[in-house]
Amino acid sequence: MKLQNYIPTGHIWDNALSVLNARKRLGYFPNIRRPKTFNEHILAQKWAFRGDLNLARRITEKAQVKEWLAELGMEHLVVPTIGVFDSVEEIAAFHFEGEVIAKSTHGSGEAIIRTAEAGVAFCPEDLQTFRAWLQEDYYQRSREPNYKGIPKRIIVEPLLRDETGNPPKDFKFFCAGGEPFAIQVDHGRYTEHTRQLYSTNWQLMDYSMCYPRKPEVMSAPDQLSEALETARELSSGFGFVRVDFYFMPEGLKLGEMTFFPGNGAEKFQPEHGDRRLGEVIQSRSLA
Repeated sequence: MKLQNYIPTGHIWDNALSVLNARKRLGYFPNIRRPKTFNEHILAQKWAFRGDLNLARRITEKAQVKEWLAELGMEHLVVPTIGVFDSVEEIAAFHFEGEVIAKSTHGSGEAIIRTAEAGVAFCPEDLQTFRAWLQEDYYQRSREPNYKGIPKRIIVEPLLRDETGNPPKDFKFFCAGGEPFAIQVDHGRYTEHTRQLYSTNWQLMDYSMCYPRKPEVMSAPDQLSEALETARELSSGFGFVRVDFYFMPEGLKLGEMTFFPGNGAEKFQPEHGDRRLGEVIQSRSLA
């Protein structure tokens, strides 16, 4: 049984557990009272969230965020929804066709991809997975306050593919005070996973986080300027948020918005990157 299942929830306990987790993974004891590194700033936002936390919970829930985008007049960013299900019984009666991806609306990193020539239902093994998802409280596991109390559902979407026929790359825009300051790009996610961090004028940084740095510079995407402006609009009003986009032939699509990437415990390679990105946030008076 993991430690978080023994420790009570609540502001003090949540932050104590988060700091202990970061200490174990980062190799230093984070200072959330006077944050200097990137990870310390992420943890500090757990202690004193900057922005509307109720709105952050709505944005975190994978079905409700689409309603929010529509209210902002940004329907073009929405990935279509095939169905949203409150129970295993509901999704067991659902039949799909083509390539689909199923995710929990209240969790992170969970997905099942399936393909059907004709209308079929999800298999019993998938239904067991969905049942486990619906029973999980991701807030209990991560202690990220934006996950607290959000509805537990399963969402099914069409699987996106880019012009090459592959699942699209996602470009993750780090924003502080409503202004992007770094862009994360992942490569070889299902083979040999590497990562790059770029500045907003597309200069490759000399460090990475969590995964090895890919040294070859990729061309700046055509939709970069549009994505930067859209990230500004979506991140406005929050201290820190990472805005993730898929760059599709038909235009930008929002992947998700993440308030606590890596739970404030992603190790940088080399380590000076942690301090450098932290200095950018510090310069925006977010300490």
